[in-house]
Amino acid sequence: MVLFYKYLLFLTMTISNIIIPISSYVTNANFVIHSEQKTFSEILDTYRLPCHLQTARVKSFESSLEKMKKSNIDNVYDLYDLIGFRFVFYTKEDLLKFYHHVKLEKTLLYAKNYILNPKENGYAAMHLRYKNEYSECPIKQLECQLYIISDYYNALYGNARRIDKNYTLYF
Repeated sequence: MVLFYKYLLFLTMTISNIIIPISSYVTNANFVIHSEQKTFSEILDTYRLPCHLQTARVKSFESSLEKMKKSNIDNVYDLYDLIGFRFVFYTKEDLLKFYHHVKLEKTLLYAKNYILNPKENGYAAMHLRYKNEYSECPIKQLECQLYIISDYYNALYGNARRIDKNYTLYF
């Protein structure tokens, strides 16, 4: 019976890995994510910045439609966070060093420092939006969120978590 469940899990993961890239609606998103992760990893390696977690994602089609309606946007590629990156650092100093080097590499269009000025619910992170330099991908902006580890887990499980996203349901 255990072998059956292991096989079912393997089959589910395999199918997910095949379907998810095919179902992506953002042209060349994987190319952009791979290229950006390479650049970000070089910054982390070159300046020896310890990073607890780094992730990348393409916003779901359903979530994009909701945001377009809410923001009164006609073109999905005008959303600033279709492709997003997240980095979680152990210290504020490492986060700020990473931010400094990203600023030198990218054309920043927007920066909001919720670490210096947290939201009312305690949410604290740095949000960066920058120009997408890859002509192969039609989106205009990319987003990067930078967290300190304690603030990141507070955003997931603590006071700052979004009410509509209960991450404890996944465990």
